[in-house]
Amino acid sequence: MNLRRITAGGLVALASAIRASAGAQLAAPAHTSRRLTLAQALRQAEQSNTDVLLAASALDSARADRRAAGALPNPVLGGSPNTPYQYVASIPLDITPQRFSRIAVANAGASAVAHDAQDVKRQVTLSVARAFYDALLAEKKLEIARDRRDAIARVLQSDSVRFRAGDVPERNIGRSEIELTRADADVSRASVDVTESRITLQLAMGIAHADSTVGVDGTLAYRRVEPMSDSLLAIAHVYRADLAAAADRIEQSDDQRHLASSLVIPTPQVSIVRQFSAPFGNGNFYSLGLSFEVPVLNQYRADRERAAAGATAARLSARRTQAQVERDVLTAITEFHAARDRAEQYCGPVTKSAAAVDAARYAYAKGASSLLEVLDALRVVQDVQVEYVTALHDYWVSASALDAAVGKDILGMRE
Repeated sequence: MNLRRITAGGLVALASAIRASAGAQLAAPAHTSRRLTLAQALRQAEQSNTDVLLAASALDSARADRRAAGALPNPVLGGSPNTPYQYVASIPLDITPQRFSRIAVANAGASAVAHDAQDVKRQVTLSVARAFYDALLAEKKLEIARDRRDAIARVLQSDSVRFRAGDVPERNIGRSEIELTRADADVSRASVDVTESRITLQLAMGIAHADSTVGVDGTLAYRRVEPMSDSLLAIAHVYRADLAAAADRIEQSDDQRHLASSLVIPTPQVSIVRQFSAPFGNGNFYSLGLSFEVPVLNQYRADRERAAAGATAARLSARRTQAQVERDVLTAITEFHAARDRAEQYCGPVTKSAAAVDAARYAYAKGASSLLEVLDALRVVQDVQVEYVTALHDYWVSASALDAAVGKDILGMRE
């Protein structure tokens, strides 16, 4: 474009068109059909997330196993074509130690699976919270990019008027147009990030068909929270569901060992034989019988060895879970304090950079500074604001991670 051929009126029209285009780009991506709060996103995840639903199905299955373990055996009815014809009914006397050990194994297993389901919810909660704050960050970055693009458009409009009056050289218009193009590209990239972050959040919630127009309703504004660092490990030992599941599986493995040992104690089976055409030798038309297994060929040694190996594995797994919980808590509290310090350090620079932009624009309007100083100030304030909101994002994500590490909402993140 050769600006020497543009009339003064054309420059004004160009600036007005740029401003209108900026206003259209500011308004269009902002449209959302509805907005989700963090609490709403977490409730939706509990209802729709696949991992949560699978954990609930596993819990239903474990509860069914528990009922099956306590069910009484059915009687067996039969006929024997003897002379005379005999009718037989038999039933196991399921009152031996096998029954009690079997029920104990099923109870401990159901409890472990219930705690597994709680731990899945803990992990899903953290995933949804991260995705929620990612979406907030993306929207905030888009807002910052739009603000810079709008500011450059206003500079270009002002310079167009000043160029007509002969106050600024032609090269200022060209440089402003270049910066406006770059700002447009920043807005486009930020818009894509917003769409991707919204889809990612809805996928974490378990929504099969994501809607990119659904935004998030929240804030990254800084609010200092202070966890009780000296008691976090103790809280985690009480509330971490994976620790409780590991303890349940130790109990289950011990019950499994008792069950394996009780297999050598047979379950007796009582039977009654009835015949109608002739009595037995004792003069009765019925006779009682008793049978049981004799553990001679198979003494269930393999079952006992397998149960002992399972008990060892359960204790090793619990030890590993304990170490993982401690590592999670220590890492989370370290990252939280570091993120909080970064967020607090940015408060001052953000205010100063905004003031520097105002000063640079005022000086440029008075002819006391160059266009480059204004554009550099706008770029610096955008960079500082992006770094600041990123630090705030990291702070709230680390706070959510700390809640997840201890297994309890100690910081009020879900309110």
